Amino acid sequence: MQDYANYQFEIIWITQPGHLQQYAQLIDEFFTLYEDPSNFPDPDEREEPSFIKGRIAEGTNNPHTHLMAYLLISPSGEQYFIAGCVVEFYPDSACALVTYLFVNQNFRGVKIGAQEQKVAESMLQSQLGLVGLVAFFTQQYKKPVKAVLFESNNPAQTVAENDSMPPIKRIQFFARLGARRINFEYIQPPLGDDKGIVTNLFLLTFPWLTQMGESIPVTVVMEFVMELAKSLDRNKEPGSATCYGDENYYRDLAALAELGGVKQLDTVNPELIGIDVDGCNIIRTMYNNLVAQRVDEKNVDLISPL
Repeated sequence: MQDYANYQFEIIWITQPGHLQQYAQLIDEFFTLYEDPSNFPDPDEREEPSFIKGRIAEGTNNPHTHLMAYLLISPSGEQYFIAGCVVEFYPDSACALVTYLFVNQNFRGVKIGAQEQKVAESMLQSQLGLVGLVAFFTQQYKKPVKAVLFESNNPAQTVAENDSMPPIKRIQFFARLGARRINFEYIQPPLGDDKGIVTNLFLLTFPWLTQMGESIPVTVVMEFVMELAKSLDRNKEPGSATCYGDENYYRDLAALAELGGVKQLDTVNPELIGIDVDGCNIIRTMYNNLVAQRVDEKNVDLISPL
């Protein structure tokens, strides 16, 4: 294996519409690697690049979308794009989502520079990467970030051959970085009209990024998953059966505030409208499961992902 001790790295942030032109070639490389089957072989888990770039181009807050591009720099100054990350900030819930993290398969586990830090670790743990970006969110959007969340395949429900790397190895990596799993059954809403729900995912958080304790409020989790579902409406045709709709979303936000995460939904007249997908109301199902998993009146445990 080649020695990269004398190499350096830079992480470029793409955070505003003008950056799409400024870094046009880099962004082309970013999405070429993003779409490589070695990264996200399940199409239901991968959003179309045009949707991601479209949100940046519009400067939309539905959600605020950002890219991080990792450049490896040789001792002679040559630069190579080898890893990327999509990070979104959801303003209603004040939660960040590490939507996609991917590394060129030839550099996975490779230690870079004098500090011998692996590529993905630098993306997540350095001020040049996610740590600095979370601080940027607080300053830019005038809201302290409540939680930094991400999804990862449940090793017990994912065939290793169908994933870009063994799911247990990925979970072990995140666990070493201090990740904790939110103790409930997460359902990823459809990413588009041609996508289905995904049920073999964990929803996890990095508590150390937001000074979070050993639990998280039910309402914080639900505010995020509801805002995520609403934001995905833009990827679908108007009137699609899996659209949340602004009116239903805001009604549900108000109902959630009344519920407070302390009781199950009424079985006859459920307080949340939610979204029906394939015979399952995913918003109601996740809410009831969170309430059932509470460790006190309003919170659910953050547990080891292993």
